[in-house]
Amino acid sequence: MTTNTNLSRLVETSDTIEAIEECYRLGWSDGLPVVPPVEYKVREMLQLNGMTGEEELLSLEMRRRVLTSENAAANAVMAGCLPEYFPVLCTTLRALDEEKNFVHMASASTSSPSILMVVNGPIRQQIGLNSKDGLLGPGFRANACLGRAVRLCFMNGFDARPGTLDRGTLGNPTKYTFCIADNEEDSPWGALHVSRGFKPEDSCVTVAVAYNATTVNNRFGHTGTSILDSLADTMRSAALAHRFPGQWVLVIGREHAQTLQQEGWSRRDVQEYLLEHAARPLSELIRLGVKQGPEKPGDDKLIRRCAREAEDILLTVGGGTGGRYSAIIDTAEFEVRTRKVETAGG
Repeated sequence: MTTNTNLSRLVETSDTIEAIEECYRLGWSDGLPVVPPVEYKVREMLQLNGMTGEEELLSLEMRRRVLTSENAAANAVMAGCLPEYFPVLCTTLRALDEEKNFVHMASASTSSPSILMVVNGPIRQQIGLNSKDGLLGPGFRANACLGRAVRLCFMNGFDARPGTLDRGTLGNPTKYTFCIADNEEDSPWGALHVSRGFKPEDSCVTVAVAYNATTVNNRFGHTGTSILDSLADTMRSAALAHRFPGQWVLVIGREHAQTLQQEGWSRRDVQEYLLEHAARPLSELIRLGVKQGPEKPGDDKLIRRCAREAEDILLTVGGGTGGRYSAIIDTAEFEVRTRKVETAGG
């Protein structure tokens, strides 16, 4: 196993713009300008987090590569991260290392998945992560840079570049960045990480190999059942039903969450309703080309549900209060994991 030594190579230039152009020439960019990973910025990233640079965060044996904390720090600098963001990035990479064989496949898959990060706990406010207006869009440094750092780690650490070891057919805009925070304060069900066994005071990252968020536009339904039926109907679509059964991350918009809260829907109620109603016969899925055929007698009686169990539908609250929207994020076969963020100060 070897580390990626490209980022450790010293490149001398006296001009900042030229340094950015040199990063392009060296192939270190995701297509956007990067912050040159000067040595003192990489050291600052590591020292604030009590790391030496030699810690192994993620290894992919099939690519004969190991991503060290120094490699990750260099990519974090290039992505525009502040040192305070680095524990979240390290936690994400360590979570991915728990199922590295599938991570290798996902980073090369023709279906073009990306890495989703949902952050909970005090670290959200400490580093300025957004959980409200424009949640899935641009405009917030911590969200944008953390998600981008993951992608740069994969590109520079494991050669996951389009057309080489990233064989994504259509690509995916969330490969640039896919990092959000859970709006715990406005959630009728409490924090996502607490529902997964952690303490409210813990800072955690929930990590998934995921696809684009699909917006559910339910602007005029003012009952909980109407909102959930629109979510289930979207999950049943040919675009998403090929994941049946799988795991899901649902971003429930704040106005939708308020309606569900007023009617007394618990987290478990919502999960069980979607498990029951987001389902289709196998025969339909075969005819739509999202499940392998040929169709056989009795396939119309075989019901395929969106998930194996209710807990596979993860609920987070986010977004602004303008409009009545929620979003569905379908995930790949990597098991969604929640991991506590460890910082140098404990």
